[in-house]
Amino acid sequence: MVAEVGLPHNAIPLALLFFNVGVEIGQLLFIAAASSVIALARRLRLPWPRWAELIPPYAIGGAAMFWVIQRISAF
Repeated sequence: MVAEVGLPHNAIPLALLFFNVGVEIGQLLFIAAASSVIALARRLRLPWPRWAELIPPYAIGGAAMFWVIQRISAF
């Protein structure tokens, strides 16, 4: 396993730690960016058409069904 990764045996825990920290920082940056966009949209108080309110739930449902169908077809 160690030879497959290409790291010395004693460097693997540190590499995993920094990888996980990097993933978490990326997630926090994404949440900060999304929250900023939502706050800006609320501050501008633009009139939204009714269909625009339906985009997030349909996007989430579409992604969920994609994953369900993908997993079911793997059997």
